[in-house]
Amino acid sequence: MPLPHRFTKMSGGGNDFLVFEADGRALADNDRRRIALLCRRGLSVGADGALFLSPVAAGRVRVDYFNSDGGLASFCANGTRCAARYAVRYGLASGDRVLLETGWAPIEALVGNGAVTLRLPALPPPGREVTIEGDGLPASATPVAVGVPHLVVFVDGDLDELPIGRLAPPLRHHPAMPEGANVNFVRVEGADRLSLRTFERGVEGETLACGSGVVASAIVAAKRGLATPPVSCATKSGAVFQVRFSPADGGVRDAELTGDAREVFSGDLSEDAWRE
Repeated sequence: MPLPHRFTKMSGGGNDFLVFEADGRALADNDRRRIALLCRRGLSVGADGALFLSPVAAGRVRVDYFNSDGGLASFCANGTRCAARYAVRYGLASGDRVLLETGWAPIEALVGNGAVTLRLPALPPPGREVTIEGDGLPASATPVAVGVPHLVVFVDGDLDELPIGRLAPPLRHHPAMPEGANVNFVRVEGADRLSLRTFERGVEGETLACGSGVVASAIVAAKRGLATPPVSCATKSGAVFQVRFSPADGGVRDAELTGDAREVFSGDLSEDAWRE
């Protein structure tokens, strides 16, 4: 299946995506290369990744997500929220609820006026802390999985001044996390408020937001007694997400992520969009 020319640009709280109505499983290797070229900022459309949506049955939509490097990922929370909004708006699902079949698990979404809520499956407890190094960083960080692996690092200083471009890459490739990890730098602002910045694998840079990183950070903060759900999480984009969950056997159940999801524009790709 050739990569479709028609696309929609969407943003989920600062994460931006190219959305295509197509089955991502049918993409050839050359199309994955084109995704990476399309996601370049300045030379092409620019995005954190690409979403491919295909109806499965009434009220069910398959979502295949590719990072901006063209690599297939099992889950992207903000991408899934954008997929839900698109599916409801363009009739891939009826009503304001849709079940999205992701590479991680089926995810139920509720689409409201400007915001989308994901209801996540039961999540495992955070892992044992791992040793880290870096100027201004603590001696340890906490791994946790929310569809994809995350590493949560709590910092006390000015989050805005943290040199993430230098500190994050070694942590993204931490030897304790062989698949690599998204790295979340988190500051506790209160019993129910966090601020965070995220360096994402597959993008290989800081993004303006990360939905699964928001959930991961809130879970670890609660586990360490630093926050109590529901937790408000402010991201680099300025968007604030709401995370709700309940403890369950060391892990988490009934986790929900709510935040902004919007359609920015639609268009047609020219051959120049993926010219190297």
